[in-house]
Amino acid sequence: MIHYQLTKNDFFMLQKNFIENSVSEKRKSLLITIVLMLLTAFYGFALAITLLPETMSAAIILILAVGTAVVAPLLLFPFFKKVHFTIRLKLLRSIFRQESKWPRDLTLSIYENGIEVNSLHNAVNKQVRVSWKAIERVSEDETNYYLYIEATEAIIIPKRKLRETNQTTINHLLQKHLNITL
Repeated sequence: MIHYQLTKNDFFMLQKNFIENSVSEKRKSLLITIVLMLLTAFYGFALAITLLPETMSAAIILILAVGTAVVAPLLLFPFFKKVHFTIRLKLLRSIFRQESKWPRDLTLSIYENGIEVNSLHNAVNKQVRVSWKAIERVSEDETNYYLYIEATEAIIIPKRKLRETNQTTINHLLQKHLNITL
């Protein structure tokens, strides 16, 4: 058994990991990037046409407008690529500030047939049992392992707690079923 407290930061890191690795989030990010680049190209072209003096020849104005429409989105591409990720994380932070359900006491039990998580908060005990087969994928960052049981739901296991426990049975089961090496 592993006892630990799940904090806002742990849950925030799960959301960050999901946003970085989810196919649907990557698609949304790509769509937002393309839309922003197209808008920049359009407004760059329109501004160049509008702001360039009429004394210039039409061919030069058109070349400069097209150049602006191409160069401006390319220069802003690194910024546009991060817009979706940054906005999503800021929204999550603002939501987490308003919630009072953190920290949450968890007890994680790892068995031959699966994992059991007991969560206690405000005198409400929630118990979740998950078989090894039900774990769709495993992801990790520098502080946690994320065992996804659905596309957006995961069990968070702090790496520091796994190192502290030094329980060979738990380590063996995680390596055997999930290829997590400690």
